[in-house]
Amino acid sequence: MSVYLLLGPEAGAKEEALRDIRNRLRTQYGGALETIRFYPFECEGGQLTAALLNTSLFSEHRLVILSQAEGANAALIDEVAAYLASPSQGATLIIISSELYISTKISKLVPKANTQTFYDLLEREKGEWIRTFFRRMGIMIKLDAVETLIDISEDNTQELRTICNQLGLFWKIADKSRPIEDEDVQQYVFHSRQEDAFTLFPLIARGDLPQSLKSLAVILGSGESQTSILLLRGLLWQFRRLLSIQEVLEGGGSEADAFLQAMVMEKAAAIKKPKDKSTFKSAIQHYNREQTQAIIAALIKADVALKEGGSELTQTLYERLLYQIIVKKGAPLAQPTFAAL
Repeated sequence: MSVYLLLGPEAGAKEEALRDIRNRLRTQYGGALETIRFYPFECEGGQLTAALLNTSLFSEHRLVILSQAEGANAALIDEVAAYLASPSQGATLIIISSELYISTKISKLVPKANTQTFYDLLEREKGEWIRTFFRRMGIMIKLDAVETLIDISEDNTQELRTICNQLGLFWKIADKSRPIEDEDVQQYVFHSRQEDAFTLFPLIARGDLPQSLKSLAVILGSGESQTSILLLRGLLWQFRRLLSIQEVLEGGGSEADAFLQAMVMEKAAAIKKPKDKSTFKSAIQHYNREQTQAIIAALIKADVALKEGGSELTQTLYERLLYQIIVKKGAPLAQPTFAAL
């Protein structure tokens, strides 16, 4: 049967599996394989079934992909199940879900040999994945640099590949012969974009909401699929760094000691550059330790909301988040209410 079910949260490995299936079909049916991708919110009036059953005018075979299948409603589930009961020989259907399970109405009709589940990478697996990636590029990387890459990335290889490829290309362009170190990760990953979390944070540190919103618009306007998650993780990294500085200061340490002893997730993240020191001095003046803790909690909550919400809500979520950080100093925002018409 020409149907595959790809389940689980590990997006990178699922994309590799999808690419392998597509390549096999191209080899079997020729390079002009027609591919159509659907999402549950687009499937109305039997569009998915029509795409699977209708003969293609441009190629011998058609590949139809149903992404984010965890969002399928009862009608779409019944439609897919009905198709699988009598599938077309002229099409291949790939069903992709970030969940570990899907309706048994569908899963029982997909051959077990064509069903794969991709789990999140474990910490040790991520580390080995990163080392192997750079080894294939002919680049060595130190343990502390690997740990920083793990800290700022999602659990899936899709984001890890994006970050590591960017860093590896920078390293080759710079023609470096030494291994990649932790400082290099911060320099090339955090500071390589024209606008990112590390250009936005100084604006937040001094409490400049208008300029922060302008910077946000530029960042999200880049169109890169991983931008919103990387932005959130970069801000979370910086505020955790700020919290560690505030804890040293409250413990009686000097500002110089606090900058040298800065930590993120029990990992050294010393602040050495004058520009960065100036940024954190502004942050210390603008936020106290309790407020920083509240902001970190808000960022973690926003991380969950970003994963659950659609991309169309990203801009609004971030604008509310900046207001909550800069104006409310981390205090919860009132839930929006709508008057009855």
